[in-house]
Amino acid sequence: MQAPRLYFVMLIHFRNSKRTIMNSRSLFYASITLFFISIFVLACGGQDKATYEIASAEYTQIAEQYLQHLAHQEFTDSYAFLADNVEFKLPDGDSDTRTIYKGLDNVMKFWDNYVVESGNNQAEFTDFVHIPVQVNQHVEFVNTQGVFDVCYFSATLHYGSEIAWVRMHWAFHFNPEKRIDGIFTYYDRTPIIAAAKKNFLASNSKLKTNNDMLIQTIKIKSSLSEDVLMKTAHERAEKFRQVPGLLQKYYTKTDQPGEYIGVYVWDSQESMQSFRTTELAKTIPQAYQVVEAPKIETTDVLFQLRD
Repeated sequence: MQAPRLYFVMLIHFRNSKRTIMNSRSLFYASITLFFISIFVLACGGQDKATYEIASAEYTQIAEQYLQHLAHQEFTDSYAFLADNVEFKLPDGDSDTRTIYKGLDNVMKFWDNYVVESGNNQAEFTDFVHIPVQVNQHVEFVNTQGVFDVCYFSATLHYGSEIAWVRMHWAFHFNPEKRIDGIFTYYDRTPIIAAAKKNFLASNSKLKTNNDMLIQTIKIKSSLSEDVLMKTAHERAEKFRQVPGLLQKYYTKTDQPGEYIGVYVWDSQESMQSFRTTELAKTIPQAYQVVEAPKIETTDVLFQLRD
């Protein structure tokens, strides 16, 4: 079915199936979630690109069991629901800048340290609304297809004597073995920051937690004038913003004539290696009229001084 028809089918599904909306207190929550999934579906590929259908309610049960383990801080039990290649995307930033934990080991490290680092020592998740969706075509927004469960629920988060009430959206993607291999979270962090009296995600950023992260420096000598080189760099900058896994790039120069250094901050060795095979990487020497072999150094990030 096409995206516009999906909204109508979901509404019928909400009215006729208690399996899909688990423990929800009113149709109001379902209506709000319909609004959210409409945005999600449109962002996932538009009306003409993808086909969707309602998935099995079994996925809603898996997602809710996983969330309740998190709420009860039964983190070890929650790991059994996750695939080895799971990606956990937190709600800071946009699709290009949000914090992402890749792989089960990194997700486990996040939750193993969560209570101490965040200060959230008690939680309740209630008023669940689920929308299980089978996406039958590739979706650019999440870079995949298959089964999703879009979940909308109330979270009561305790930070000592302070409490944050948040309505959360989590979307889960499942692999063929019905393990969760993608978690996309969306919610307003303002009440959480106010109750915790700190921005936990900012102090627990990629630079501090992703052991796979590395910095690459590429020193080149160019025959171009600085004005022409800068013009070329700005013209190519948008293409670099779209490179997967490139968290940051700094354009610098030395005190030597025609000598420049590109500083690349990568989220992993795999991302850096993948970039080397791209047409964009191959055109660097020609674009900047490089006259000598570049000097390349790669270093691992141990920790950062400031958030």
